[in-house]
Amino acid sequence: MAKKLGRGLSNLIPGAENKTASVEVNQNPDYQEIDINKLSPNPEQPRKKFVQQELEELAATLHNVGLIEPIVVRKMDDRFQIISGERRWRACKIAGFKKIPCVIKNVNDIQALEMGIIENIQREELSPIEEARAYDHLIEKTGIKPGDLSARVGKDRSTITNLLRLLKLPPEIIELIENGKISAGQARPLLGIGDRNKLHSLVKKIITEGWTARKVEEEVARIHEPALGKQNSQNKKDVNIAKIEDRLRVKLTTRVSISHKKNGSGKISIGYANLDDLERILEMIGK
Repeated sequence: MAKKLGRGLSNLIPGAENKTASVEVNQNPDYQEIDINKLSPNPEQPRKKFVQQELEELAATLHNVGLIEPIVVRKMDDRFQIISGERRWRACKIAGFKKIPCVIKNVNDIQALEMGIIENIQREELSPIEEARAYDHLIEKTGIKPGDLSARVGKDRSTITNLLRLLKLPPEIIELIENGKISAGQARPLLGIGDRNKLHSLVKKIITEGWTARKVEEEVARIHEPALGKQNSQNKKDVNIAKIEDRLRVKLTTRVSISHKKNGSGKISIGYANLDDLERILEMIGK
């Protein structure tokens, strides 16, 4: 039988000891109400940025309705380290909570990292760069391959691979993604641009002119394969072939050209910017 827990228990909110609780947690030894000052964030937790205004808005909600879902922690000497729920913990501190409901897990560093990644992904709280860094860190720590990692976290392998590729962009471009100035889809084709001047010129146009990811792909393809682009513009292509090219271009995020003969045979040309880009494409094709 579940018992109700929440802001009304153990001075969860100062001066609100008798208010009705709002959290239901199964009775088990893993559950405890813990002094909020005995909790510490995990330095390796995936989410790094917390917007103060959003925390204050959440704190106001928590003050009115209580903490709906306990945070997950693990014992670390005489303290507890947060596995998932750091945002809620920060908001609870703002709201003035003395104790908060926690579920204690007996896990190691790697398991804690995995749980933190999965919890944040499920809540869609990570930016593309935060998610990419989390995967990169997990791969570095465990040696796990992207294919196996995809099964562990419930994400498509190509999605994980594409996110990891973003970390190869220059720091200033990564910062733009983190700040929401450009999206991961807009940034991904830029991996094929080695010239910093061209790269920054493209990024400026993406931001000021509001280019779509497709537009960025086409511009990068034009830069790398001007001759092919000119040839395609001169030779009108069958509309069905053009649609197939578009589908492949979107799937592979690179330039694709199909030469189709009247007898039904033909060839597919796939462009790549460098060896890293080639490796990415091969991983996607070989999935």
